[in-house]
Amino acid sequence: TAFLDQVGELCFGAEISDVDNNLSGYMIEPVGSYDPQAEEICFTADTAGTYQLIVTAFDDCADTTIDTVEIEVQVDECIHVQIEQVTDVLQGQGTTVDIYLNGSGKELGGYDFLIQYDPTALTPTGAVLGPLPENCGWEYFQYRHGASGNCGSGCPDGLLRLVAIAETNNGAYHPGCFLDSEVGVIASIDFLVSNDRTLECMFTPVNFFWTDCADNAFSSRLGDTLWVERTVYNAAHANMTNHSYGFPGAYGIPDDCLTGLGPNKPQPIRCVDFTNGGVKIICADDIDDRGDLNLDGLAYTIADVVMFTNYFVYGTSALGEGLAIEAATAASDVNVDGLPLTVADLVYLIRVVVGDASPIPKPNPDIEYEAEIDLVGGVVTIGETGTKIGAMHLLLDGEVHPSLHANAAEMHLESHFDGMHTRVLVYNKDGKGYLEAGEVLVLDKSNVTIEEIEVGSFDGMVMAAHLNTLPTQYGLSQNYPNPFNPVTTIEFSLPVKAEYRLVIYNILGQQVESFSDEVEAGNHKLEWDAGRYASGVYFYRLSAGDFSATKKMVLLK
Repeated sequence: TAFLDQVGELCFGAEISDVDNNLSGYMIEPVGSYDPQAEEICFTADTAGTYQLIVTAFDDCADTTIDTVEIEVQVDECIHVQIEQVTDVLQGQGTTVDIYLNGSGKELGGYDFLIQYDPTALTPTGAVLGPLPENCGWEYFQYRHGASGNCGSGCPDGLLRLVAIAETNNGAYHPGCFLDSEVGVIASIDFLVSNDRTLECMFTPVNFFWTDCADNAFSSRLGDTLWVERTVYNAAHANMTNHSYGFPGAYGIPDDCLTGLGPNKPQPIRCVDFTNGGVKIICADDIDDRGDLNLDGLAYTIADVVMFTNYFVYGTSALGEGLAIEAATAASDVNVDGLPLTVADLVYLIRVVVGDASPIPKPNPDIEYEAEIDLVGGVVTIGETGTKIGAMHLLLDGEVHPSLHANAAEMHLESHFDGMHTRVLVYNKDGKGYLEAGEVLVLDKSNVTIEEIEVGSFDGMVMAAHLNTLPTQYGLSQNYPNPFNPVTTIEFSLPVKAEYRLVIYNILGQQVESFSDEVEAGNHKLEWDAGRYASGVYFYRLSAGDFSATKKMVLLK
């Protein structure tokens, strides 16, 4: 099947082979010499008709074979639109996806596109009018996020609408051309590619999508004709058209959109072919092998461990510059959980290097562990976790000089002050030591602020770290969620050990529930299940020592 590549040129796929496997070359007239490695043949076809190509092939034995290929070309004046397929895109980076006009015999006055994308892999950061309509002086272009039309709960999460108009009839300035017989970019979308490394090697589609009959339509120059979908092709150029389904969907518009419009009303015309595209995220192995952070071609070496350790102490400068940082980042996801450059990856890398673990992916992603971290009086303490901790990384505000507590004597400590923050890494160089519940670090200041904390298990899993600091004053927080149905959480802070009483009232001031206890200083929370109460406004009041506070919450059923 021939497809329009540019005005006057048609291209088609071709494969020429020799049974003796000694093909040395061939000629295609009137095209000329042809590269055997090319995937398509292009020839000039300015008008409709039958075109004859003469193929002459010869092999190493000087044998020659001549054959003739006849191609019938029909002129199609309908509109052809295609979303670009972008390949080898780096994660955590931006990329641009162009929308092409691949030929049209119509004078166009505007378009309205609805584009679907995968929000877990792509985040749109902007869109612009393409150079083709921009050079013609088209006056209006706008884009916006979110679903539109009446697709209701069936709308996908990722939708982006693009609207362009040739002119807005304001003043003497008007566009100079209307894209008939033109080929080029008519819109471009900028995407930020997710840094989730489980997406590496994935092709994420960017498709045209329909929520009503007017989506993905072109207007004529005068606005008296609306051209709508005729055929939809997927990114592999396979026909995926379906004119009998119901909205929403990616298959075009149903036939119902073209019937029942009433007498003397112009009917939309099926005369637009849409081809979808997408973004192919580069494979990590195409950048660098997993475990080879220093890019020397040898994975899981002590040099990789040293570079990884330096990253936690000195930041990304330890990984190099430019593409080297991207390569090291891709190689760092040693535990294959999709999160690069974590202490969990460092723990597992060390274990692989010392022979204590296999480099084959292993952690069970369905198991989640949490680590409760307390900072009281300059001492960092780990609460019960349910698993062994292999490493911990902290970002401290200001210059701090940490030391290991006796409970962490098997571990190693690295720290560095960069002028604003102190980076601290607690790990084991031998891949055998680990942390358990108890005191870990002793800081030389009692009023240190931990701005970031990261914890990795001994099995190489990222752990959710919750930092608890001793409050300096009483406090009552807003409940969450709010509004709620029927359970909500209420948090409060006590700077000293105290008795508290929390009372819940309805809108009439009547007590409906109360909680009381004597607890240690710290941050506390409790849940209220309002399943047996009616919807409405409620108040909760905390009393502790000389402190009291009241807040409002809403129960919606």
